[in-house]
Amino acid sequence: MDFNFRKKMIDDLFVSVGQTVGVQVFVIIFERALWKTELNYEEADLIHVSEAGVELQELSKIAPDRAVLVLTEFLNNIVNTLVQLIGKQVVKQLTEELGDFMIEENS
Repeated sequence: MDFNFRKKMIDDLFVSVGQTVGVQVFVIIFERALWKTELNYEEADLIHVSEAGVELQELSKIAPDRAVLVLTEFLNNIVNTLVQLIGKQVVKQLTEELGDFMIEENS
């Protein structure tokens, strides 16, 4: 999976889950996932979350391989946060509808 696929997954999650729980709630979920990502990747501060969506354009300032790692961590944190809030089965159904995205288990 490449950068564009991950960007599309984030955009699709934002829209589909945002419609379900409300955009303001989903922004909070994304901000929490971003905070957790920043703990491992300082470059995550290049990601901007708002009610309009997720802006990833500034990630082009870093090496493409590193940007993919940051996005992967961000996606995993979004999914793991959703699992904690609404349950694994519901999140699995949402992500299956969006594509082949694996839900990582929390250790």
